[in-house]
Amino acid sequence: MLNIFLLPLAILISYIFLYDEIINKTNYVITSTGYIALVYLVITLSLPLLKNNSLKVKTRLFGISAFYFSMIHFILYVIDNSYDLVFIMEDALFRNYIIVGYLALILLIPMYLTSFKYFKDKIKEWKKLHKIIYVVYFFILVHIYFIIKADYYYLILFSSIFLVIIIFKRYNIYKLNE
Repeated sequence: MLNIFLLPLAILISYIFLYDEIINKTNYVITSTGYIALVYLVITLSLPLLKNNSLKVKTRLFGISAFYFSMIHFILYVIDNSYDLVFIMEDALFRNYIIVGYLALILLIPMYLTSFKYFKDKIKEWKKLHKIIYVVYFFILVHIYFIIKADYYYLILFSSIFLVIIIFKRYNIYKLNE
């Protein structure tokens, strides 16, 4: 688990210290951790499509890593705003991209918790709860849409990947029911 999580973090940190071209390093790290979380989410949604039972554990680890990077993304946002709770609450009430970002993070929490055996035992319908991931992914796409101003490349890329994942999952469900 540790290498799945630490490798991108180490690359990101080393990149910040090695490249002087990054003007606003804090903003760069906030943005990068958000995209890393999204990549982990894509991997989490894609691995079950491979239908290989040995990947179930890795799927869980990628999902947990997606949550951790989402938390780092959020914590860095709070630090960047000097822990100003009034400002952060105003952001939460009046900025669309912050609202959907908070919603995505809040919806990730029960999914993260039910990744552990203790909570799986307590919540028998945890598999149904994990279907929220599609709502989370959609909120993340909306979050990105509200943030970007000109370059829609990543939004189109991750939206297309989401569409392909949904089509493949629909196809597999349809095929299983035949």
